[in-house]
Amino acid sequence: MQQRQNPHIHKGLHIVFTRFYDAVSYVFSSYSRSKPYRVDGLDRDTRNPQHTRLLLDAVGSPDRVQRNIKVTGSKGKGSTSRMIAQLLEEQGYRVGLFTSPHLIDFTERIRIDRKAIPEADFMRLLSDIEEPIERMLQHMQPHEYFGPVGLTAVVAMLYFAECHTDVNVIELGRGARYDDVNMVQGEFAVVTPIMYEHPEQLGPLLDDIAHNKAGIITPELSGVVIGRQVNIADSILRTESSRNGVPLQALGSDMDVVHVQTTGYATIFDVHTKHEEYKDVQVPLLGRHQADNAAVAITVVEWFVGGALDVQNVKNALMQVAIPGRCQMLDSTPKVLIDGAINRESAEYVREVLHTLRYSRLHLIVAVPQDKDYQGVLHVLAPLCQELWITTVHNPHLAFPKDAREIGSLFVTTHEVQHVKEAIEQASKTVGSDGLVAIVGTQSLVGEALMYFGVNTRDL
Repeated sequence: MQQRQNPHIHKGLHIVFTRFYDAVSYVFSSYSRSKPYRVDGLDRDTRNPQHTRLLLDAVGSPDRVQRNIKVTGSKGKGSTSRMIAQLLEEQGYRVGLFTSPHLIDFTERIRIDRKAIPEADFMRLLSDIEEPIERMLQHMQPHEYFGPVGLTAVVAMLYFAECHTDVNVIELGRGARYDDVNMVQGEFAVVTPIMYEHPEQLGPLLDDIAHNKAGIITPELSGVVIGRQVNIADSILRTESSRNGVPLQALGSDMDVVHVQTTGYATIFDVHTKHEEYKDVQVPLLGRHQADNAAVAITVVEWFVGGALDVQNVKNALMQVAIPGRCQMLDSTPKVLIDGAINRESAEYVREVLHTLRYSRLHLIVAVPQDKDYQGVLHVLAPLCQELWITTVHNPHLAFPKDAREIGSLFVTTHEVQHVKEAIEQASKTVGSDGLVAIVGTQSLVGEALMYFGVNTRDL
């Protein structure tokens, strides 16, 4: 009888991963093993990001010899991270980019100059650090673990170091103060708009959430750039900046966006900074918030290089920005808009974009998990459409609300189907060639939709 293929090669106690699936599973294994011993609660009580710092130091502290720009916030941090990376690349830098979560392919999380890390390199680097990981795990309590995003960030920093990147853009997870990725040493930081999110992990009040995000502002930073903030978040960020002696620039006071126009496939605007006026800048993304993201990105790159950027280089860079699933319009018939909105505030951005588009009929597909603001998303977007489809995704870690169809039915004819593919086919078939299908919800929904339409998310 043929023996089952061993997914690993063992060299003494050291594992060499030979299948990518097993490497990714290993990244999540510590977190999964600790689950029976963990209790739910705030990140400050349940997470220990120092494990990631200790691992970084155990493998040579690669982040301490690199130049890193870190990004946190509630809305726009992924878009802003990609804009920063694109602007730096246009300046001639070799740029590493770390983001999460991925949409389709795990390797999307780690890129250099927009190209995803090869699977072979990910497996090799994870194999290299498996021994210190296991050694450290032996000294952890049963409820303690290596965060999957933290382990992936360590691999990313090693990859960036061996590929000799000039600068890296590092997107943090849901928080900052207790976030594994925040253990990466930074030179500059960015905080995009802070909104009410993850109250069970970050805290029940907006000021709790802002305090958590403000943890990105640490004494070693040369500067921090913040996007438009509500008053309480703005105050907390400025206090943290002052307390740590870190200079701060804010959108709306130190730089701003004017003359914003949205077309069917792009947003056009001017950006005024301390150093330059960038006129008629265009991003192939929809919504005023993308203009704000661009202004923040331009400002932090100006700070990084020490002055104004070439205006044409800025235009060239931002015109090339590709951000799958962020108010993304697909060139299809009927037209399709895809966005990862999971709360009321994000849905309001989508509503703003929808008001700028021309279509005869709108069909809406929604999949928002029960622990997110599905009610807010439905209350904002359902009144705009002629028909609504409630669906779910193939992600065993997500649970979906039982009353979503009932809520949708308060506004419009609502269908409930199990699979994304089925929802897309039904909505597309009946909306008409000059209609629009909007697909809105969790990142897993965005990923399945992009996969259905054959959109490349690996190399951008």
